[in-house]
Amino acid sequence: MNNFELSARERFGEPNKRLSTRQEMRFGTHGSVSVNVETGDYYDFEVESGGKLAEVEVVPAPNAQRLIVQKYDYIAESGELAFQVVRYMPKTFRQRRPDGAGGWKWNLDDVRLVPYRLPDIRSATDVVIVEGEKDADALADLGICATTKPMGSGSWPDELTPHFEGKRVWIVPDNDDVGRKTADRTAAALGSVAASVTVADLCAGMRAKADVSDWLAVNDADMLMPALRSFEPRLRVVASGFSANDMRAVEPRQWLYGKHLIRGYVSATVSPGGVGKTTLELIEAIALATARPLLGVPVRERVRVWHYNLEDPRDELMRRVWAICEHFGIPPVELEGWLFLDSGRDCKMIVAEPADGVVVPAVAAEQVIEQMQRWDIGVLQVDPLVKAHWAEENDNKQIDAVLDVFADIAKRCGAAVDLVHHTRKPPSGFVAVAGDINTARGAGALAGAVRSARTITPMSEKESEAFSIPFDRRGWYIRVDDAKGNMSAPSSDAVWCERHTVELSQGDYVGVLAPWSPPDPFDELGSAAGQRVLGQINQGLPDGQLYILMNQRGTTRWVGSLLEDEGVSVGACKSILRTWLRNGLLFEAEYTNPKRRKPERGLFVDATKMPSSSEVVFNG
Repeated sequence: MNNFELSARERFGEPNKRLSTRQEMRFGTHGSVSVNVETGDYYDFEVESGGKLAEVEVVPAPNAQRLIVQKYDYIAESGELAFQVVRYMPKTFRQRRPDGAGGWKWNLDDVRLVPYRLPDIRSATDVVIVEGEKDADALADLGICATTKPMGSGSWPDELTPHFEGKRVWIVPDNDDVGRKTADRTAAALGSVAASVTVADLCAGMRAKADVSDWLAVNDADMLMPALRSFEPRLRVVASGFSANDMRAVEPRQWLYGKHLIRGYVSATVSPGGVGKTTLELIEAIALATARPLLGVPVRERVRVWHYNLEDPRDELMRRVWAICEHFGIPPVELEGWLFLDSGRDCKMIVAEPADGVVVPAVAAEQVIEQMQRWDIGVLQVDPLVKAHWAEENDNKQIDAVLDVFADIAKRCGAAVDLVHHTRKPPSGFVAVAGDINTARGAGALAGAVRSARTITPMSEKESEAFSIPFDRRGWYIRVDDAKGNMSAPSSDAVWCERHTVELSQGDYVGVLAPWSPPDPFDELGSAAGQRVLGQINQGLPDGQLYILMNQRGTTRWVGSLLEDEGVSVGACKSILRTWLRNGLLFEAEYTNPKRRKPERGLFVDATKMPSSSEVVFNG
């Protein structure tokens, strides 16, 4: 027996003799684990994972008898010995069963498998499943009902499942990919019979292959069960019947800020860099902390807000808060006990990180929950999301796992979480579309996981023209649009903000945002002027031709020229005409052009929608 054979037996137990060959050892009832005894390469077809076995030290004398150092008895339902797992020195394992004559047969042929320490399981309500008999015995010594399955990691034998009916089960995997996949398969097998099943990745963050014994070596044993209970149980898939009483008992959603933030859910704010996203978040934090609608957005409840900025230093955050208080006339003392500010430059906040190929909660996740529960924080702002995790940003599976961590924070704290996220780098000539969540950089899982999303975009060239804003001033205006409304209907009206500069008493100049409303194009058109323009459109030109909608080169028939003659700007002209067309006051129809003597389209006025001479508004 070479080193790789010993290593294979140590890891996978006794091989399947029927399926094994001289060059390949197969393990499991169906030979799902394959080991090349010449190279040490192995592969588990059930968990779709493999690698290379480490060589183990062999007994120096080839003919020396191996020493049995431990025997683990598996007791059947009858109370009799069903079979035994034997551990040798050097470390290898074999299984044997009584032969009925006082001896042993070194196989488990025709033996009905049972879980380890079955008598304890039968009288227990709570059961912990670990990897290996040694760990199960260690937990049993602490008064905890623990078990394992025979023959190491791999698939869960179906004949073990009935013994866990009605039990609350915790599965503690070793800290490796094989252990976690085995735990997932075990959870799936027990989900249909157990009262609850929880996969407790207790050893995540410890050394590779660490097990529950390693965890106990560095933690208080009294904390083991509380630590296991901190993990969320796997939900069993069941069909739940509808109940009218349950429906009527549903509590209303707990909106905190407009239709963007809601307790217990994660929202996202998607923005390009340099447009004022951090300033917007801080203004909203102060609005929530003081119950003031600073930007015109309803504040439903005064709540404590934690703004965790992972880019800017804390003194810069303090400058911005100072400027906001100055601009809106808020006494800074009102924020004490209600606003919490932290910077990633002082302490990083990494809530999720990869471990053995999967993304898991990092230590900081529990620390965030502890702080939010301690201070009764109702809103957490994370700016930006990309610096709050170490996952691969373009991997949907990993980003979905990151968002699961934030969803858990929101749920356990009964708080709203707002994740600030950057837009992807646009290609040349690309113009960002307001309200399009697909402009967010990285994996698209973000759009599916958050309950509410919005975009921040600067004023476009077309908007600056429509609002008669000088081109070099359009960067002073931003718009905030709904990008996803899982909890409410998307709003068609953007919230506009204008940049202002505040000089602090110590000499710094800091930018803030204030509510801004685009000018109403009809403000440039009085009642009498509007009546004249509509009358001229309805009458047409002296030669019998009608006015047209398109401003064609060299034409004298563009309808906008009538508005320009009344002193209306080009941008306002276009907005007024769009409004009249939208509400049906103007419409296009075919007529015979008397000058060209052929059919073409012209503009008509619907007399039934014509405003009276006393009306001053034409945008109904």
